[in-house]
Amino acid sequence: MKVTKPNWVEHTVGEKKAKTAIYSISVHPDGTRLATGGLDHKVKIWSTLPILDMEAEKEEENPKLLCTMSSHTGSVLSVRWAHHGRFLATGSDDQVIMIWGLDPDGGGRLWGSDEVNVENWKALTRLVGHVADVVDLAWSRDDTMLASVGLDSTVWIWDGLTFERLRKLDLHQGFVKGVCWDPVGNYLATQSDDKTVKIWNTENWSLAETISKPFETSPQSTFFRRLSWSPDGAFIAASNAMNGPVFVAAVIDREGWASDISFVGHENTIQVAAFNPRLFFPEGEPKGRATASSMLALGANDFSISIWRNTLYKPLVVLKDIFGADLMDLCWSNDGYVLYGSSVDGSVCAIQFEPSEFTDLADFSATELVLREYDYKPKRAHQPLAVHSSAASITNGFGPSTTTSTHVNVLQPKKGKAKRRVDLSNGNVNPGPSASSSHQALRPPPPADPFSGPIQGFASPSTAQASTARMFEDAHRAFGPGNAGTSATSPRAGDKRKASGSYNGPTRGVRGRGMLVEHPVQQSEVQIIRAPMVAPSPSGTGLSKAYLPHPQVKSILRAQAIGNGNRGVYLEARNTSDPKGKNVFCYFADDEQRWIDYLPKAALAVTVTKQFCAAACEDGGLRVYSPAGRLILNMKLSGLVYDIHGEDKMLLIITMDCQVRVINVRNGKAFSPPSSIHHLLFPGSSSFRSFEITSCTVRPNGVPVIITSEPQAFAYDASLHEWTTIASPPIAGIQPLPGGPSGPLSVVDQVVAKSAPVTTAEKSNAPWLEESHVMSQFEMKIRATVLLDSKEEHRHWLLGYMKYLGDENFVERAEEVMRDLIGPVYHQLKPTGWEPKLLDVDKREIAVEALDVLSKTLQGKNVASVWYDVLDKIKADGASW
Repeated sequence: MKVTKPNWVEHTVGEKKAKTAIYSISVHPDGTRLATGGLDHKVKIWSTLPILDMEAEKEEENPKLLCTMSSHTGSVLSVRWAHHGRFLATGSDDQVIMIWGLDPDGGGRLWGSDEVNVENWKALTRLVGHVADVVDLAWSRDDTMLASVGLDSTVWIWDGLTFERLRKLDLHQGFVKGVCWDPVGNYLATQSDDKTVKIWNTENWSLAETISKPFETSPQSTFFRRLSWSPDGAFIAASNAMNGPVFVAAVIDREGWASDISFVGHENTIQVAAFNPRLFFPEGEPKGRATASSMLALGANDFSISIWRNTLYKPLVVLKDIFGADLMDLCWSNDGYVLYGSSVDGSVCAIQFEPSEFTDLADFSATELVLREYDYKPKRAHQPLAVHSSAASITNGFGPSTTTSTHVNVLQPKKGKAKRRVDLSNGNVNPGPSASSSHQALRPPPPADPFSGPIQGFASPSTAQASTARMFEDAHRAFGPGNAGTSATSPRAGDKRKASGSYNGPTRGVRGRGMLVEHPVQQSEVQIIRAPMVAPSPSGTGLSKAYLPHPQVKSILRAQAIGNGNRGVYLEARNTSDPKGKNVFCYFADDEQRWIDYLPKAALAVTVTKQFCAAACEDGGLRVYSPAGRLILNMKLSGLVYDIHGEDKMLLIITMDCQVRVINVRNGKAFSPPSSIHHLLFPGSSSFRSFEITSCTVRPNGVPVIITSEPQAFAYDASLHEWTTIASPPIAGIQPLPGGPSGPLSVVDQVVAKSAPVTTAEKSNAPWLEESHVMSQFEMKIRATVLLDSKEEHRHWLLGYMKYLGDENFVERAEEVMRDLIGPVYHQLKPTGWEPKLLDVDKREIAVEALDVLSKTLQGKNVASVWYDVLDKIKADGASW
């Protein structure tokens, strides 16, 4: 455990910049941002990297404060990120709730301040309903609703997309100071100074229960009564409870709403309770409601934090006097390893735990499994509304409002000469804020509900960038330029159109002119236009007549390059409803539109990497372009394309007739002849059920990877001209191998594991079943890491395999592995076929590591001794290492 208190995270007031209270704190679902709200009427967003990493904190290029928002006119008492991460909700004693979204064109100096915003989080809308301080906020687990409570003794329920008022609950008789949602979705809990916790049924908003016993003698002097619902839905932890003269947090059981249990230990009133979003399960036990346990953090007016497990009678950790004043708020990161807290003393803390400290922490799939056991199906159907295209809706990213909520006009200072900016969502170059609207370009049709999305997991360093990129992409749809028409003077020159003039983009050496779309399409939802005009045809392989699903022509297709160094590389194809119309193909790099082309037929699939981009059309054509827009491949495939995927210089193509091709775009050569996946999707006779493709990717070394809904994962072995199984779900009753290091195989394993059906079968008594399965899993992973060209994963699984063989006395297999790694002991006149390197590493160096592991096992040390002698002999003979 490590505790950090960054002194630069602060809210200040007055000319002397005195630190002031931080009332609320919330960490973004991907873990990269921390929002705080304070007495200074401001909301601030901080980067968590310099908070959690001392080395990163020292680097000047790592910004600390990302954004300051100052639209509230009172103290900010609650800040809460939506689970999908696109919205931030804030509540204040100005009686207003603000909804914020990321403005991708933002940044710059804050109006009336010396602070500079790295990002610009813009007020999308303000929610007016409370007539007193808004004290606490909570998003439902699916983000379809937002609940707010305040000192007007009311609870308001808002639509999570349109932000219409859905319901007002006014049965409390005192200030309402805490709110939380049932993760199952059936209930809402609120806590009030009337010394009750009320449970509301979300089906009809009737009062389901009132709990008062633990709070009969509780003080009414606290700022908040923040309560929390356990992630398995089993119980509520309510703050500001009393057990005689002792300050406690009450535990309210979902079954019957009993409150006989409490967490005891703090020396003053508990203001906030916060459950870790992850569940814990005993090792080796099946995952379910019966075996799930949870972790709870409590913050109190004794300036301390305690962390509990509901299965233990004493706290895991007590951090005494971590603050110099009352503790106001707590929140956990989505991965369950970091707890943040804020205080009236104007400081925040971050408490980091290591995975070795939480060995029984489960991933989110286990939580989903537990919640499904409730078998709750809401009667209310919430259908997210599409984003409308009217000018009014564009101002805040939503359709026309039917509520009293008003739009917010954010003042922005002029920044000198207007720069032409590029809208990443459509590639149109548009003037800055001070330019006239006559030169603004139309936005493209945004997809329905651009801000909808599943609950995000915690972002690893490799996925945080992708999460941020998605957020910027969604923000562009919300903040695109107004619907004001385009300049009528755009020139035409040849098949590819160039724009007159230039742009003031980042300086990157000499660059030619950009290209603009001459006729922007009218705004509409992304929709299916029609079926392809060209019917698919079999490739003549003589296989079954079963094909992959028939692709449809959509109005818009978008793709974004993922990976380090690929930020700002986008692609968009806009198909017309008229088969004879112009289908526009736009390419963006460094957040700037570079060029467009016109496809001869509508696009069915698109992909982009930093090396190339490609579009598959409805006539079976496949066009591949360089980043500069050169048409480098123009193919006519034997079947209609089902999907394409790019990785580095490799292009994966899957056609409807189940043929898979991989092309090295750089040299224009095929990785291998076309291979069929028909037998992977349609096994056996027609009476057998078929499977779907859930994922298709290609590795930088050209190996395609297909994951099916069986679930199984396969990689193509070009040396065998066959597909090889690289991942499969575990056998029922047998514990799967523990996870390995991050890499391509671990990603595949996670997808397969999440798709695997939940089984409760008992362990089989078949002899040697478990040992056989474990060894085959090791062997499959070792082979898979070679195919996927993953050195670190290969080393991990090989050494783990050698340890298992030595521990379990399977020494013959260990000897076979050593013979393959060490190769011929003496010089051979004829070629033996033995390759001295594996994944560009000398096999005998790998053998030394494997022997080191084997020698430490009880049964393998004798075998290791023999092979050490062999290696010594090779060295003595002067053989090459």
